[in-house]
Amino acid sequence: MKKFKIAISAPYMHQEKEKVEGYLQKYQWDVHWIPVSERLEEKDLIKFIDQFDGLICGDDRLTAKVYEHAKKLKVVVKWGTGIDSINKEEAEKRNIKICRTPDAFTIPVAESTIALMLNFARNIDVNNNIMKSGQWLKPQGHTLSESTIGLIGFGNIGQAVAKRLNPFSCKILAYDIVDKKKEANKLRVEFTSLDEILKKSNYISLHADLNASSLHLINKKTISKMLMFPYLINTARGPLIQENDLIWALQNKIIKGAGLDVFENEPLSSDSALRKMTEVVLSSHNTNSSSYYWDYVHQNSLAMMDANL
Repeated sequence: MKKFKIAISAPYMHQEKEKVEGYLQKYQWDVHWIPVSERLEEKDLIKFIDQFDGLICGDDRLTAKVYEHAKKLKVVVKWGTGIDSINKEEAEKRNIKICRTPDAFTIPVAESTIALMLNFARNIDVNNNIMKSGQWLKPQGHTLSESTIGLIGFGNIGQAVAKRLNPFSCKILAYDIVDKKKEANKLRVEFTSLDEILKKSNYISLHADLNASSLHLINKKTISKMLMFPYLINTARGPLIQENDLIWALQNKIIKGAGLDVFENEPLSSDSALRKMTEVVLSSHNTNSSSYYWDYVHQNSLAMMDANL
């Protein structure tokens, strides 16, 4: 029986390598842990991909050129959900299977989104900074019940956010390129146009996939339609926002604040203007953090690799 050679370049698996190696004991594979920081680029993958039958990756750039070198590759498993960095069509031409774990992080990402909204509404970060600076001030906040919240993208995560927002008695709008009126009605959400969300929302939260139609969805043109001086939240994909246009909008007080977990280029540059803005709350592509759900995706990724080799 052939012993398959498997490469693991998923950063989250590296972070919990000891645990994953325990799970690997049930599989008769020759496993190689490929050094990785955030992701592997095309030039990195080309150096080794010809040796392997399977790859478990994060946001590695699997391009047509990578597949040209992948003479043995049968299966690519994406640790997690988004596969926008993987050229799926090119893989299919070569009979390489692309697998992932859809709906893997719906709950932690949805809860993180609500947390960012509450932070802005109740001035959590603002009050904390005031107190730690030695002052005793009382900045005015607001409640979510006073707000209109627009969700751009109404798939699993967008719907999970809407479900969690319902108890706050706020008005919820949603937009998706796919007709989701039925799902919206069930969750007491008004399914509407993108322009309506941009014009009427106090909070705009992004939950769309990254593809040709959503790249730089938030840009100067769409920002100019935002009439309510909104907060912008992105826990989906960084390139949904044209980052320089967002910085311009924050500097010119068109957008009131932003909660960002993802960025056009990751890691976010240490000298990014976003890091210096008090009205911006940042995290390091980490809203999926959950021991329970990470563990689920570790095991699911290994099982999918095994089933498709």
